[in-house]
Amino acid sequence: MTQTPAQIGNLTYNAAEERFEALVTFYTDAGRLRVPSRYPAPLNAEFPEISRGLMSDAMRARRMPDRLRSRLRPSAAEPPRQPRKEEPRPRRAFDWLRLWHGDAA
Repeated sequence: MTQTPAQIGNLTYNAAEERFEALVTFYTDAGRLRVPSRYPAPLNAEFPEISRGLMSDAMRARRMPDRLRSRLRPSAAEPPRQPRKEEPRPRRAFDWLRLWHGDAA
């Protein structure tokens, strides 16, 4: 069985349903696969138990075609971004007006 790296993100507790919910991201060769996951447990449950339950639910969801999921394909290499040219900072009280409106201000 192949191991796929996974990450649990934005863990929340749904008090009405008495369960933990999170978005689990699997990193695969085909891109990132995000699956919503839920685990019924009391609010004072231990984190290792919660994470195992969420991961187990997410793994089951990967195999079920009717469960919600999103796939993000790896993007082509983006060109490096150029740093922005920093504008000079105003030194006097109303210099910022001159920057916006020119010397007429």
